[in-house]
Amino acid sequence: MGFPREIQSDLGTSFTSFLTEKVFDRFGIKVTQSSVHHPQSKPVDRFHRTVKRILNVLCLESGQDWEKNLPATLRALQTITHESTGFSPGEHVHVKNLITPEVLLYEHCVKPQEEDSTVTEYVFDLINRMRRC
Repeated sequence: MGFPREIQSDLGTSFTSFLTEKVFDRFGIKVTQSSVHHPQSKPVDRFHRTVKRILNVLCLESGQDWEKNLPATLRALQTITHESTGFSPGEHVHVKNLITPEVLLYEHCVKPQEEDSTVTEYVFDLINRMRRC
């Protein structure tokens, strides 16, 4: 992992303090600024808003604190296919979709058995496509 080469900031005080600027200079981290009211330029902020929305719904439904619902929220976000890429984040990282309890239930209880060969073909095609990227 290590240090980032570049950090994008909205000029928040956590990125503009004297100490932070010295750390960035020392480690050669470039800081770029974006507009405070331009969320399209900050995907992390969009992701955090999405996490908050999902946690809000789960907490209201379950009556539990957000800490109890965070693992399910993150698992959902890792396994949902994104429209823009056609893949889930889990597929990007692991070259396969993560197996969740919902997937297991579908594959063993709901899905017709004759689809097994198409699922296998899909997995091999996916692996080959990811290798070409």
